[in-house]
Amino acid sequence: MSAAPSGAAGPRILVIGGDSDVMEAMLGEVVAAGLDARGSVDPDTVLERFDPAAFDLVAFGGGIAADRRKSLQRDFRLRNPDLKFIRTWAPHAAADIIAAARGAAAGVDLQAYCARIGHDGPLTPTLATLGELQARHQAAIPFEAIDVLLGRGIDLAPEAIDGKLIAAARGGYCFEQNGLFRRVLSAVGFEVENLAASVRWMSVPGTVPAPRTHRVLRVTLDGVPWLVDVGFGSAVPAAPLRMDLRDPQPTIHETYRIIPFGGGSLLQLRAGDRWFPLYDISAEPWHDSQFELPNWYTSTHPNSHFRRDLVVARTTAEARYGLRNGRFTVRRPDGTSERRHLSADGIERMLGDLFGLPVDTEWRPILEKAAAAPDPAEPAIGSRAA
Repeated sequence: MSAAPSGAAGPRILVIGGDSDVMEAMLGEVVAAGLDARGSVDPDTVLERFDPAAFDLVAFGGGIAADRRKSLQRDFRLRNPDLKFIRTWAPHAAADIIAAARGAAAGVDLQAYCARIGHDGPLTPTLATLGELQARHQAAIPFEAIDVLLGRGIDLAPEAIDGKLIAAARGGYCFEQNGLFRRVLSAVGFEVENLAASVRWMSVPGTVPAPRTHRVLRVTLDGVPWLVDVGFGSAVPAAPLRMDLRDPQPTIHETYRIIPFGGGSLLQLRAGDRWFPLYDISAEPWHDSQFELPNWYTSTHPNSHFRRDLVVARTTAEARYGLRNGRFTVRRPDGTSERRHLSADGIERMLGDLFGLPVDTEWRPILEKAAAAPDPAEPAIGSRAA
Protein backbone atom coordinates (compact mmCIF):
# COMPACT_ATOMS: atom_id res chain seq x y z
CA MET A 1 0.00 0.00 0.00
CA SER A 2 1.30 3.44 -1.01
CA ALA A 3 4.45 3.64 -3.09
CA ALA A 4 7.30 5.98 -2.29
CA PRO A 5 7.38 9.37 -4.04
CA SER A 6 9.75 9.97 -6.89
CA GLY A 7 13.21 10.77 -5.54
CA ALA A 8 12.41 9.54 -2.02
CA ALA A 9 15.48 9.16 0.13
CA GLY A 10 16.35 8.14 3.63
CA PRO A 11 15.27 5.07 5.57
CA ARG A 12 12.79 2.61 4.11
CA ILE A 13 9.69 2.45 6.26
CA LEU A 14 7.02 -0.22 6.80
CA VAL A 15 3.89 0.70 8.72
CA ILE A 16 1.66 -2.03 10.17
CA GLY A 17 -1.86 -1.05 11.20
CA GLY A 18 -5.41 -2.34 11.29
CA ASP A 19 -7.56 0.03 9.22
CA SER A 20 -7.07 0.68 5.52
CA ASP A 21 -8.60 4.17 5.52
CA VAL A 22 -6.48 5.28 8.49
CA MET A 23 -3.41 3.77 6.85
CA GLU A 24 -4.07 5.64 3.61
CA ALA A 25 -4.49 8.96 5.39
CA MET A 26 -1.37 8.51 7.54
CA LEU A 27 0.85 7.19 4.75
CA GLY A 28 -0.21 10.09 2.57
CA GLU A 29 1.45 12.46 5.05
CA VAL A 30 4.60 10.38 5.38
CA VAL A 31 5.04 10.01 1.61
CA ALA A 32 4.27 13.71 1.08
CA ALA A 33 7.20 14.44 3.40
CA GLY A 34 9.48 12.75 0.86
CA LEU A 35 9.94 9.43 2.66
CA ASP A 36 9.89 5.89 1.30
CA ALA A 37 6.99 4.20 3.09
CA ARG A 38 4.82 1.15 2.59
CA GLY A 39 1.89 -0.07 4.67
CA SER A 40 0.07 -3.24 5.63
CA VAL A 41 -3.24 -3.70 7.46
CA ASP A 42 -2.89 -7.49 7.69
CA PRO A 43 -0.34 -8.41 10.39
CA ASP A 44 -0.91 -12.12 9.74
CA THR A 45 0.47 -11.96 6.20
CA VAL A 46 2.91 -9.06 6.44
CA LEU A 47 5.97 -11.36 6.52
CA GLU A 48 4.76 -13.12 3.39
CA ARG A 49 4.25 -9.87 1.49
CA PHE A 50 7.25 -7.84 2.66
CA ASP A 51 10.92 -8.73 3.02
CA PRO A 52 12.30 -7.42 6.36
CA ALA A 53 15.68 -6.90 4.71
CA ALA A 54 14.08 -4.26 2.49
CA PHE A 55 13.32 -1.92 5.42
CA ASP A 56 15.12 0.15 8.04
CA LEU A 57 12.19 1.16 10.25
CA VAL A 58 8.95 -0.61 11.18
CA ALA A 59 6.13 1.35 12.81
CA PHE A 60 3.28 -0.44 14.59
CA GLY A 61 -0.10 1.18 15.06
CA GLY A 62 -1.52 1.32 18.56
CA GLY A 63 -4.26 -1.15 17.63
CA ILE A 64 -1.83 -4.02 17.09
CA ALA A 65 -2.00 -6.28 20.14
CA ALA A 66 1.16 -6.38 22.25
CA ASP A 67 1.73 -10.12 21.88
CA ARG A 68 1.29 -9.95 18.09
CA ARG A 69 3.62 -6.97 17.88
CA LYS A 70 6.33 -8.66 19.96
CA SER A 71 6.06 -11.80 17.84
CA LEU A 72 6.43 -9.83 14.63
CA GLN A 73 9.40 -7.93 16.02
CA ARG A 74 11.16 -11.20 16.83
CA ASP A 75 10.46 -12.59 13.36
CA PHE A 76 11.57 -9.38 11.65
CA ARG A 77 14.78 -9.24 13.66
CA LEU A 78 15.67 -12.81 12.72
CA ARG A 79 15.83 -11.66 9.11
CA ASN A 80 17.13 -8.14 9.72
CA PRO A 81 18.92 -7.58 13.07
CA ASP A 82 19.42 -3.88 12.33
CA LEU A 83 15.73 -3.02 12.08
CA LYS A 84 14.40 -0.26 14.30
CA PHE A 85 10.85 -0.34 15.69
CA ILE A 86 8.46 2.28 17.02
CA ARG A 87 4.89 2.13 18.27
CA THR A 88 2.59 5.01 17.49
CA TRP A 89 -1.02 6.18 17.59
CA ALA A 90 -3.08 7.32 14.58
CA PRO A 91 -3.57 11.02 15.48
CA HIS A 92 0.19 11.65 15.61
CA ALA A 93 1.52 8.62 13.73
CA ALA A 94 2.82 10.60 10.77
CA ALA A 95 4.72 13.00 13.02
CA ASP A 96 6.22 10.12 15.04
CA ILE A 97 7.29 8.20 11.94
CA ILE A 98 8.81 11.23 10.23
CA ALA A 99 10.71 12.18 13.40
CA ALA A 100 12.03 8.63 13.83
CA ALA A 101 13.03 8.41 10.18
CA ARG A 102 14.93 11.68 10.37
CA GLY A 103 16.53 10.96 13.72
CA ALA A 104 14.75 13.93 15.24
CA ALA A 105 13.55 12.20 18.41
CA ALA A 106 14.98 14.01 21.42
CA GLY A 107 17.40 11.98 23.54
CA VAL A 108 19.02 12.56 26.91
CA ASP A 109 22.48 12.32 28.47
CA LEU A 110 21.96 9.19 30.55
CA GLN A 111 25.29 9.53 32.33
CA ALA A 112 24.48 13.05 33.49
CA TYR A 113 20.95 12.03 34.49
CA CYS A 114 22.15 9.05 36.52
CA ALA A 115 24.68 11.26 38.28
CA ARG A 116 21.88 13.72 39.09
CA ILE A 117 19.69 11.06 40.74
CA GLY A 118 22.55 9.01 42.23
CA HIS A 119 21.90 5.85 40.22
CA ASP A 120 24.82 3.55 39.47
CA GLY A 121 22.87 0.32 38.95
CA PRO A 122 21.71 -1.50 35.81
CA LEU A 123 20.12 0.35 32.93
CA THR A 124 18.05 -2.44 31.46
CA PRO A 125 14.33 -2.30 30.64
CA THR A 126 13.06 -4.35 33.59
CA LEU A 127 10.47 -3.67 36.28
CA ALA A 128 13.20 -3.56 38.93
CA THR A 129 15.10 -0.88 37.01
CA LEU A 130 11.90 1.08 36.40
CA GLY A 131 11.05 1.13 40.10
CA GLU A 132 14.60 2.07 41.09
CA LEU A 133 14.79 4.95 38.62
CA GLN A 134 11.37 6.23 39.68
CA ALA A 135 12.27 6.17 43.37
CA ARG A 136 15.64 7.84 42.87
CA HIS A 137 14.16 10.50 40.58
CA GLN A 138 11.48 11.44 43.12
CA ALA A 139 14.05 11.62 45.92
CA ALA A 140 16.60 13.68 43.96
CA ILE A 141 14.60 16.05 41.75
CA PRO A 142 12.00 18.01 43.75
CA PHE A 143 8.59 19.00 42.52
CA GLU A 144 8.48 22.79 42.24
CA ALA A 145 7.09 25.57 40.07
CA ILE A 146 9.10 28.56 41.32
CA ASP A 147 9.63 29.87 37.78
CA VAL A 148 5.86 30.18 37.40
CA LEU A 149 5.69 32.41 40.49
CA LEU A 150 8.54 34.47 39.07
CA GLY A 151 6.61 34.95 35.82
CA ARG A 152 9.28 33.28 33.73
CA GLY A 153 7.06 30.63 32.20
CA ILE A 154 8.04 27.01 31.61
CA ASP A 155 10.01 25.96 28.51
CA LEU A 156 9.29 22.34 27.54
CA ALA A 157 12.08 22.05 24.97
CA PRO A 158 14.20 19.02 25.92
CA GLU A 159 17.38 21.09 26.10
CA ALA A 160 15.67 23.58 28.44
CA ILE A 161 14.38 20.84 30.73
CA ASP A 162 17.75 19.08 30.84
CA GLY A 163 19.55 22.35 31.50
CA LYS A 164 17.22 23.14 34.38
CA LEU A 165 16.52 19.75 36.05
CA ILE A 166 19.89 18.10 35.40
CA ALA A 167 22.61 20.70 34.89
CA ALA A 168 21.22 23.44 37.17
CA ALA A 169 19.99 21.00 39.87
CA ARG A 170 16.52 22.53 39.84
CA GLY A 171 13.16 20.80 40.10
CA GLY A 172 10.07 21.15 37.99
CA TYR A 173 6.43 20.22 37.68
CA CYS A 174 4.68 17.43 35.79
CA PHE A 175 5.28 18.59 32.21
CA GLU A 176 9.00 18.90 32.87
CA GLN A 177 9.45 15.97 35.24
CA ASN A 178 7.56 13.36 33.24
CA GLY A 179 8.86 14.78 29.97
CA LEU A 180 12.41 14.17 31.14
CA PHE A 181 11.55 10.77 32.59
CA ARG A 182 9.92 9.65 29.34
CA ARG A 183 13.11 10.40 27.40
CA VAL A 184 15.21 8.63 30.03
CA LEU A 185 13.05 5.52 29.91
CA SER A 186 13.04 5.51 26.11
CA ALA A 187 16.83 5.77 26.06
CA VAL A 188 17.08 2.81 28.44
CA GLY A 189 14.87 0.76 26.11
CA PHE A 190 11.46 0.91 27.74
CA GLU A 191 8.28 1.15 25.70
CA VAL A 192 6.80 4.34 27.10
CA GLU A 193 3.95 6.65 26.12
CA ASN A 194 2.65 10.02 27.31
CA LEU A 195 -0.83 10.11 28.79
CA ALA A 196 -2.83 13.16 29.86
CA ALA A 197 -4.87 13.39 33.04
CA SER A 198 -7.42 15.63 34.76
CA VAL A 199 -6.57 16.38 38.38
CA ARG A 200 -9.34 15.58 40.86
CA TRP A 201 -7.24 15.53 44.06
CA MET A 202 -8.91 17.61 46.79
CA SER A 203 -11.54 18.96 44.38
CA VAL A 204 -14.86 20.11 45.78
CA PRO A 205 -17.36 17.24 45.39
CA GLY A 206 -19.42 17.62 42.24
CA THR A 207 -16.89 19.89 40.55
CA VAL A 208 -16.84 19.66 36.76
CA PRO A 209 -13.66 17.78 35.75
CA ALA A 210 -10.69 20.05 35.12
CA PRO A 211 -8.96 20.21 31.74
CA ARG A 212 -6.26 17.63 31.15
CA THR A 213 -3.41 19.56 32.74
CA HIS A 214 -1.38 16.70 34.18
CA ARG A 215 1.18 14.57 32.35
CA VAL A 216 1.82 10.92 33.26
CA LEU A 217 3.45 7.93 31.58
CA ARG A 218 2.40 4.44 30.56
CA VAL A 219 5.21 1.89 30.39
CA THR A 220 4.49 -1.49 28.81
CA LEU A 221 6.56 -4.44 30.00
CA ASP A 222 5.89 -7.92 28.60
CA GLY A 223 2.44 -6.76 27.55
CA VAL A 224 1.59 -5.34 31.00
CA PRO A 225 0.81 -1.58 31.20
CA TRP A 226 2.25 0.32 34.19
CA LEU A 227 1.37 3.84 35.31
CA VAL A 228 4.49 5.84 36.13
CA ASP A 229 4.49 9.38 37.52
CA VAL A 230 7.35 11.47 38.95
CA GLY A 231 5.52 14.80 38.84
CA PHE A 232 2.51 14.92 41.20
CA GLY A 233 3.96 16.53 44.28
CA SER A 234 3.58 14.86 47.66
CA ALA A 235 0.75 12.55 46.53
CA VAL A 236 2.75 11.08 43.66
CA PRO A 237 2.65 7.26 43.50
CA ALA A 238 5.95 6.01 44.93
CA ALA A 239 6.16 2.98 42.61
CA PRO A 240 4.91 1.82 39.20
CA LEU A 241 1.23 0.77 39.30
CA ARG A 242 -0.36 -1.85 37.09
CA MET A 243 -3.05 -0.35 34.88
CA ASP A 244 -4.68 -3.67 34.01
CA LEU A 245 -5.69 -4.47 37.60
CA ARG A 246 -8.27 -2.79 39.81
CA ASP A 247 -6.99 -4.41 43.01
CA PRO A 248 -5.38 -2.25 45.73
CA GLN A 249 -1.66 -1.73 45.12
CA PRO A 250 0.38 -0.80 48.21
CA THR A 251 3.54 1.29 47.95
CA ILE A 252 6.04 2.26 50.63
CA HIS A 253 3.80 5.23 51.42
CA GLU A 254 0.13 4.97 50.42
CA THR A 255 -2.05 2.32 48.75
CA TYR A 256 -3.51 3.07 45.32
CA ARG A 257 -5.84 1.49 42.82
CA ILE A 258 -6.72 2.16 39.19
CA ILE A 259 -10.28 1.56 38.03
CA PRO A 260 -11.97 1.84 34.61
CA PHE A 261 -13.46 5.30 34.24
CA GLY A 262 -15.38 6.23 31.12
CA GLY A 263 -13.05 5.72 28.19
CA GLY A 264 -9.97 5.90 30.42
CA SER A 265 -9.09 5.13 34.03
CA LEU A 266 -9.14 6.74 37.47
CA LEU A 267 -6.28 6.68 39.95
CA GLN A 268 -7.40 6.60 43.59
CA LEU A 269 -5.58 6.80 46.91
CA ARG A 270 -6.83 5.06 50.02
CA ALA A 271 -7.00 6.95 53.31
CA GLY A 272 -8.58 5.06 56.15
CA ASP A 273 -11.53 3.13 54.74
CA ARG A 274 -12.17 5.53 51.84
CA TRP A 275 -10.82 5.90 48.32
CA PHE A 276 -10.06 9.43 47.12
CA PRO A 277 -9.53 10.37 43.45
CA LEU A 278 -6.16 11.74 42.33
CA TYR A 279 -6.66 12.07 38.59
CA ASP A 280 -8.46 10.44 35.69
CA ILE A 281 -6.31 9.37 32.77
CA SER A 282 -6.84 9.40 29.03
CA ALA A 283 -6.61 6.10 27.17
CA GLU A 284 -5.11 7.62 24.05
CA PRO A 285 -1.42 8.60 24.11
CA TRP A 286 -0.45 12.22 23.58
CA HIS A 287 2.40 13.58 21.53
CA ASP A 288 4.96 15.73 23.36
CA SER A 289 3.76 18.82 21.49
CA GLN A 290 0.21 18.42 22.81
CA PHE A 291 1.36 19.41 26.29
CA GLU A 292 2.37 22.91 25.17
CA LEU A 293 -1.17 24.27 25.55
CA PRO A 294 -1.92 22.84 29.04
CA ASN A 295 1.57 23.92 30.14
CA TRP A 296 0.85 27.47 28.96
CA TYR A 297 -2.49 27.46 30.78
CA THR A 298 -1.05 26.04 34.00
CA SER A 299 1.91 28.42 34.06
CA THR A 300 0.10 31.62 33.07
CA HIS A 301 -3.63 31.50 33.91
CA PRO A 302 -4.51 33.48 37.05
CA ASN A 303 -6.68 30.61 38.31
CA SER A 304 -3.72 28.25 38.36
CA HIS A 305 -2.69 27.64 41.98
CA PHE A 306 0.93 27.59 40.80
CA ARG A 307 0.53 31.30 40.03
CA ARG A 308 -0.48 32.01 43.63
CA ASP A 309 1.24 29.52 45.91
CA LEU A 310 4.76 28.33 46.56
CA VAL A 311 4.52 24.55 46.16
CA VAL A 312 7.52 22.24 46.65
CA ALA A 313 7.58 18.50 47.38
CA ARG A 314 10.01 15.62 47.62
CA THR A 315 9.38 11.91 48.21
CA THR A 316 11.96 9.56 49.70
CA ALA A 317 11.80 6.12 51.31
CA GLU A 318 11.89 7.80 54.72
CA ALA A 319 9.17 10.43 54.25
CA ARG A 320 7.18 12.72 52.04
CA TYR A 321 8.21 16.36 52.48
CA GLY A 322 5.91 19.15 51.38
CA LEU A 323 5.98 22.93 51.40
CA ARG A 324 2.92 24.99 50.53
CA ASN A 325 3.69 28.66 51.08
CA GLY A 326 5.00 28.71 54.66
CA ARG A 327 3.46 25.43 55.81
CA PHE A 328 6.03 22.63 55.94
CA THR A 329 4.81 19.04 56.38
CA VAL A 330 6.45 15.67 56.85
CA ARG A 331 4.51 12.42 56.38
CA ARG A 332 6.22 9.11 57.15
CA PRO A 333 5.35 5.56 56.06
CA ASP A 334 4.51 4.59 59.66
CA GLY A 335 1.70 7.16 59.71
CA THR A 336 3.43 9.75 61.88
CA SER A 337 3.61 13.32 60.65
CA GLU A 338 4.59 16.82 61.63
CA ARG A 339 3.71 20.30 60.50
CA ARG A 340 5.03 23.76 61.19
CA HIS A 341 4.98 27.26 59.72
CA LEU A 342 8.26 28.69 58.44
CA SER A 343 9.52 32.26 58.19
CA ALA A 344 11.02 33.51 54.94
CA ASP A 345 14.49 32.64 56.27
CA GLY A 346 13.21 29.21 57.28
CA ILE A 347 11.75 28.61 53.83
CA GLU A 348 15.03 29.63 52.22
CA ARG A 349 17.02 27.24 54.40
CA MET A 350 14.55 24.42 53.80
CA LEU A 351 14.67 24.88 50.02
CA GLY A 352 18.44 24.56 50.08
CA ASP A 353 19.04 22.03 52.84
CA LEU A 354 16.16 19.58 52.41
CA PHE A 355 14.97 20.09 48.85
CA GLY A 356 18.47 20.64 47.45
CA LEU A 357 17.54 23.69 45.39
CA PRO A 358 20.08 26.38 44.45
CA VAL A 359 18.27 29.31 46.06
CA ASP A 360 18.61 32.55 44.12
CA THR A 361 18.41 36.07 45.58
CA GLU A 362 15.61 36.78 43.07
CA TRP A 363 13.43 34.32 44.96
CA ARG A 364 13.37 36.40 48.15
CA PRO A 365 10.16 38.36 47.39
CA ILE A 366 8.15 35.22 46.73
CA LEU A 367 9.57 33.57 49.86
CA GLU A 368 8.49 36.54 51.97
CA LYS A 369 5.04 36.47 50.39
CA ALA A 370 4.78 32.71 51.02
CA ALA A 371 5.76 33.12 54.67
CA ALA A 372 3.12 35.83 55.16
CA ALA A 373 0.33 33.74 53.58
CA PRO A 374 -2.09 32.18 56.08
CA ASP A 375 -1.97 28.43 56.43
CA PRO A 376 -4.73 26.85 54.34
CA ALA A 377 -7.38 24.90 56.17
CA GLU A 378 -6.05 21.44 56.97
CA PRO A 379 -7.69 19.01 54.51
CA ALA A 380 -8.76 15.55 55.49
CA ILE A 381 -5.94 13.73 53.69
CA GLY A 382 -3.09 16.06 52.87
CA SER A 383 -3.02 18.46 49.95
CA ARG A 384 -2.75 18.14 46.23
CA ALA A 385 0.92 18.92 45.91
CA ALA A 386 2.24 19.65 49.37
